[in-house]
Amino acid sequence: MSVSIKDFKIKESYAKLIYNALLSYLYEGIYKPMFEILDIKPDIKASNSAESDNKIIIEALKNEKIFYIQNQGFRAKNKFSNRISLILEKWGAKYDKYFGLYRIERDKIPFDVWQALAENLIIQEQKIKAIESFLDETLKNLPYMVDSMVFHDEVITVLDDAGREVKKNVKRLNVIEPELTKAQKTEIAKLYTNNMQYYVKNWAENEISEMRQKVQKLVLQGYRQDAVSEMLQKDYGIAKRKAAFLARNETGIMLAEYKKVTYKAMGFDKFIWRTVVDGKERELHYRLNGTTWSWDNPPVIDERTLQKGLPGETYNCRCTAQPYTDDTPFKMFEQPLGEDLRRRKIDINTYIAEYREKMQERRQKAGLK
Repeated sequence: MSVSIKDFKIKESYAKLIYNALLSYLYEGIYKPMFEILDIKPDIKASNSAESDNKIIIEALKNEKIFYIQNQGFRAKNKFSNRISLILEKWGAKYDKYFGLYRIERDKIPFDVWQALAENLIIQEQKIKAIESFLDETLKNLPYMVDSMVFHDEVITVLDDAGREVKKNVKRLNVIEPELTKAQKTEIAKLYTNNMQYYVKNWAENEISEMRQKVQKLVLQGYRQDAVSEMLQKDYGIAKRKAAFLARNETGIMLAEYKKVTYKAMGFDKFIWRTVVDGKERELHYRLNGTTWSWDNPPVIDERTLQKGLPGETYNCRCTAQPYTDDTPFKMFEQPLGEDLRRRKIDINTYIAEYREKMQERRQKAGLK
């Protein structure tokens, strides 16, 4: 007789929990100090129309609504207001549609505005040099920052919730599901943290080096704080997406291995591959939908690398493994509880060993030490 149970879904909240923790480390350790140096903040409201023309332009420069590009003219952060356009045109500036700026000769710029520009340039140079210095120090201190990343509480929360989901799904079979001890959960959390640290360190080293090169390139084009600010905010957006990817990917791999040893310990020696069919699925995983596999001999999940694995063990995989057996194994739970519990603990310890081995294989393929 064949028996199968519902697989528990890997909830979005699992990855979200890890994502929030990881992003907090990246923001506090890398991006927040630079945002504070550059005083990145929302636009300030427009100046009062009763103020003098020169003061309106000076305020717009201070609030980074417009910028002066050396030997070229004025450029707007978003677009020129009618008031600012009229003032610049009154000074003799001509709008260049191709480059999107008001070209003006230096001697046509009022003295107090030119003085404000010079002061602003000095401030921008100081801020950008501070950014360069910060990036240099961050790269040196990156190993210490990465070592401070710990996901102990988040991983244990995920494992506890996964355990409750397994318990609900086997309730009708009167099966005693394996449970992780506190020490085992701590060991898994430690492995997860170590693995996340490897990937974050490798990514952050490249990211910080690239940011340093981008800043240097922008400096050669003239000390423009707006360009540096825009670059940093774009890179922070990339960091957020990377954090979301790592959280989802690493949590999926951890839980895929957890399912394997947990369901095997209960007697489910196989699984049915279930694919989310919504037009976004991989062609290979679409073909795997509904097929039955042994936990110890899973299918190829990536045609490019010929990697074999379980549902959820390749990037962005949303497939699940429905536990299955056709060997009617549940009579083994008639054994005395003490003996059964001893056997189950051995199986769960296998999870720790297999999870560690899986991480080492992936790091080797990625070329990480």
